[in-house]
Amino acid sequence: MLTIITFAYADELSATVQIGDIAGVYKHRFMNGVITPGKAPGEADQPYQSEDIIEIVQYDPSHVYFRVELQFYNGHSCSVYGIAGQEKDGFAYHDPAPPLAGEPACTLILSGTADQLRITDRITPTGVATCRMYCGARGSLSDYLIARSAKRKIRYLDRLKASREYLDAVKSFTASKSATTDTAARK
Repeated sequence: MLTIITFAYADELSATVQIGDIAGVYKHRFMNGVITPGKAPGEADQPYQSEDIIEIVQYDPSHVYFRVELQFYNGHSCSVYGIAGQEKDGFAYHDPAPPLAGEPACTLILSGTADQLRITDRITPTGVATCRMYCGARGSLSDYLIARSAKRKIRYLDRLKASREYLDAVKSFTASKSATTDTAARK
């Protein structure tokens, strides 16, 4: 099976996705490498196998838990997880952690078409990457596409729901929901 990974802009992909459409685990294995200064562009002198992994699980009727692990050259990676709510044509994660000084708040959008799952931290096609703090120097969460045909059923759901990442995401989501409810009640 061939899995195609490409990068695209938001205006090229506009389709409402439902939880059942995207829930599952997506994996893409590929050859990666370490680049030594002085080598020609594209020449990896230390090749190794890498794997991108995206997990998406229904949390409630309008939210999904997600975990994204993407690999890049020289051992750089992106790693982020949380609970995203249904918004517009997909699901959006608004990081409750305060942004780094001078950086925008992290917003990660999961959307796509019938053929592709799209993950991006750009709010507009020409916008800045908002979740750079979750990536190494060569990593990016901007406009990542993976074929929906790469999706598989998660057969380790009990283990996933007992993971540190899942439990942290639920705790953070519950706390941010409580804070929102408390603020609204005071008004």
